[in-house]
Amino acid sequence: MTIYYGSHGTLCLYYKGLLISSFALTNKKTIQAYLNQGEELIYQSKGIPIKTQIKMYLQFCNIIHNRKINNKAIYKSDHINFLNCLTALLRLKIIHNDIEDGDLNGYMVFQKKKLK
Repeated sequence: MTIYYGSHGTLCLYYKGLLISSFALTNKKTIQAYLNQGEELIYQSKGIPIKTQIKMYLQFCNIIHNRKINNKAIYKSDHINFLNCLTALLRLKIIHNDIEDGDLNGYMVFQKKKLK
């Protein structure tokens, strides 16, 4: 898997203990901008019952997780949709950002390493 680094580091997304995606952090592509995508997805899905939304977000995350385990292709659009679904689930508090608690669901931010 390629880890994408920006001028401000990288945002790594984990699901069920597996690193699924990474996104470069820059002045324009901030952590908050990425995290807001989940809220935007929920807003755009207005009119669809929330339980249906949650089911679909979880189903997509599970599909991508299985593709990762089975070494199948995950396209750029899949990574973006995974980001949207995962951050929507975080926003709805269906999953928790528990990288440090052991379940490894959520995200971790890695700052750019400073060269000496």
